[in-house]
Amino acid sequence: MPLRTIPILPHNEPRTPRLSGDPAQLRRVVDALDQALLARIGWRLPVNAWLRELRLDDGEAFVAISPELGGACGPSAEVAFDTLRRLLPDTDIYVGAARG
Repeated sequence: MPLRTIPILPHNEPRTPRLSGDPAQLRRVVDALDQALLARIGWRLPVNAWLRELRLDDGEAFVAISPELGGACGPSAEVAFDTLRRLLPDTDIYVGAARG
């Protein structure tokens, strides 16, 4: 039986992620990221618990992940990168940890 990771987050006020880009494409990417985190890591968290920023510009995508979930070095970053690469194949992708 695979081990299951349950992230423990500090009790802070929920943060609304900063989103920039076409609203329909943003919704599609956020939904895909949410499903990928559940499928590959087993996390079912509200989007504002793991996503701090998502920018989709012409030819570029940037996602900032909550530092409490491993940020740029954790499994959530790998899932985010793989998901964005699949959804946006001709796009430069940047994944990082949000500050604080």
